[in-house]
Amino acid sequence: MHLLNQQTSEQYVTHMQKTSAVIKQWLDDNNVYLGGTPQQVQVTNAFSIREQGRDIDTILADIQSKFLPSCVSTANANCLAHLHPPTLVIGQIAEMIIAATNQSMDSWNQSPAATYIEKDLIHWLCQRCQFDDISNALFDEQIGHNAGGVFTSGGTQSNLMGLLLARNQFYKAKGVDVQKDGLVGQPVGNILCSDQAHFSIEKNAALLGLGQKSVIKVATDASGAMLMSDLQHQIDQLGTDNVMAIIATAGTTDLGAIDPLMSIGKICRDEQIWLHVDAAWGGALLLSQRYRHLIEGLNQADSITLDFHKHFFLPISCGAFLLRDNQNFESIRHHSEYLNSADDEQDNIPNLVTYSLQTTRRFDALKLWMALDLLGTDDYAALIDSCLDTAKQAAKLIDANENFVLVHEPIISSVLFYFTPKDTELSDEQLAQLNRHIAQALLVNNIANVATTQLEQRLCLKFTILNPNTQINDIADIIEQMAIAGFNRLNSDNLNVDGKKQHDAA
Repeated sequence: MHLLNQQTSEQYVTHMQKTSAVIKQWLDDNNVYLGGTPQQVQVTNAFSIREQGRDIDTILADIQSKFLPSCVSTANANCLAHLHPPTLVIGQIAEMIIAATNQSMDSWNQSPAATYIEKDLIHWLCQRCQFDDISNALFDEQIGHNAGGVFTSGGTQSNLMGLLLARNQFYKAKGVDVQKDGLVGQPVGNILCSDQAHFSIEKNAALLGLGQKSVIKVATDASGAMLMSDLQHQIDQLGTDNVMAIIATAGTTDLGAIDPLMSIGKICRDEQIWLHVDAAWGGALLLSQRYRHLIEGLNQADSITLDFHKHFFLPISCGAFLLRDNQNFESIRHHSEYLNSADDEQDNIPNLVTYSLQTTRRFDALKLWMALDLLGTDDYAALIDSCLDTAKQAAKLIDANENFVLVHEPIISSVLFYFTPKDTELSDEQLAQLNRHIAQALLVNNIANVATTQLEQRLCLKFTILNPNTQINDIADIIEQMAIAGFNRLNSDNLNVDGKKQHDAA
């Protein structure tokens, strides 16, 4: 009687209500984090598997007393460390439906309605990216083919898809079917991306047998955007025939930098180089009313990464890979008679496994579909834009504080800065340790969750503002607490204005 079916439907409702009550209490407590140090979390959440199971109420009691307090609450307005947002209530409702129906997106007969909802949503996203303007197709013979795509687990998988299809196209042009024959004896195609691009580019290059050395980093300007002069220099040095793909980023992890998409797109068209745009973060600006212009040129891409568990406020995981020319999926097509038979294709029955690296796959598209249905594009845009507005206000607040240095004006909604107390001289290493301590102290003491990152040899603090409920007064309070934590650490270390311990000075 443990399986979900018509016999346990009443139990399902009862247990879901109890679970919802536990989660409600956790949300109402409104803590950022109560788990303590890593060692304390490990001890608190240790478990053992027994020969005889326990009842659900006992298990839920442990969830309430041990697990949930050890979780970082993205719902809290002071949770600002990563691209890890609070989630829409409609997204939680969708998760219940996804889990209960347990549709598998590999074949139509495992997900009849879900298949068409995902296909229609992919079509809408391609239109939103203006892929219907097909004049920029990679090769002339591709003109007329439809755009397409598939939902993925997130940015890393979508970037892998982009590099995979770029690789196959690159070697096809050289007369090699790399899917069948492999890369043995073939020259390695090079991948160009900015030195601020996501680490998954190198990781995926290794997975594809190209090696991390195939990834050539292009210099960036002060804002973290790719320098066109260095991009052209790198292409000239390598030779166009040796460039497999260019990866542009629309929203780097730290600065939120957006590469010059229009200019990169022109180079790729002129040189017939595959352009993949990693818009895992910046792609949310497709819905923005006031910041959409920041990603102008996104439609120049041959493929695009989007993440909906970032600035679209949906539960993990939910991403998409979009492709200008659906025909490029042919290079990864594999037939299995029990999933995507040729007969199904003749009967126009869609089996989405054809387009995915995954076989069994969740119906994550439902979350985005329901969210768009509830909010419409206008209310969605308002949520996204409010985060960018708050980031700009936060930057002004930090810049006006004599004990902090603002590293760069926010581009999307990340703010990089560091604590450097006035009239106190500290080495770079001492400053790094001090700022690292500030971030750790705020989290362990249930004040805020902020990140640290390294930028140009400088350890920085980082706000990633992905919560529309985070207001400037919340930011002001956190900055004040940061200063307190910083000065308390200085006092405990007994540092004087010269950055030396007083007993050393004596």
